[in-house]
Amino acid sequence: MDAPVTITLIFANIAITIWAMYSNPIYFDRFSERPYEIIYHKRLYQVITSAFLHANFLHLFFNMFALYSFGTILEKFFISNFGQFTGSLDFFLIYFISLLSGSLLTVILNFKNPDYVAVGASGAVSGIIFSFILFFPTSTVGVFFIPMPAFIFAFLYVAVSVYGMKSKFGNIGHEAHLGGVIGGIISTFLLIEGSFRFFLTHFK
Repeated sequence: MDAPVTITLIFANIAITIWAMYSNPIYFDRFSERPYEIIYHKRLYQVITSAFLHANFLHLFFNMFALYSFGTILEKFFISNFGQFTGSLDFFLIYFISLLSGSLLTVILNFKNPDYVAVGASGAVSGIIFSFILFFPTSTVGVFFIPMPAFIFAFLYVAVSVYGMKSKFGNIGHEAHLGGVIGGIISTFLLIEGSFRFFLTHFK
């Protein structure tokens, strides 16, 4: 398997989401991210469990499609440069750190709201996308069938996330997206030696 961690994460997300949807509904409620409960009732596990649940199949599809599209390329790139074990481990750590940073920013900004609920792998996937962009900033990314350089997409993605947070636009976890981006960039720079210099070489 060329990208074992990516494929495993996709199957885990699909399996856990379907399990939560079709088992006792109380499980979906219990394992979703509720910042108020995390802070005041110490349900810290929700920071992680919520990232393996999705609101519906369309939500699941978009996240898993993005993870497959960017994750397989990024993990293969890591494996080819650092070896099977180290490459896949670095990929997993970037995913997990992005997951945590996305969830934690969501908690920080919404813990006073007892009605706020969030689910989805968007934070983790956002981190993977931006890690990909650090290594392939001039590659072409299609956004609603409009092709553009990946680094332009990155600026638009961050701008939309910040705007969405401020305006509460749509039923979307913009906080998780932005938190995941931050986690993905920082973890990539920390884990992959020379990644920042490699990024800059694309613009010389």
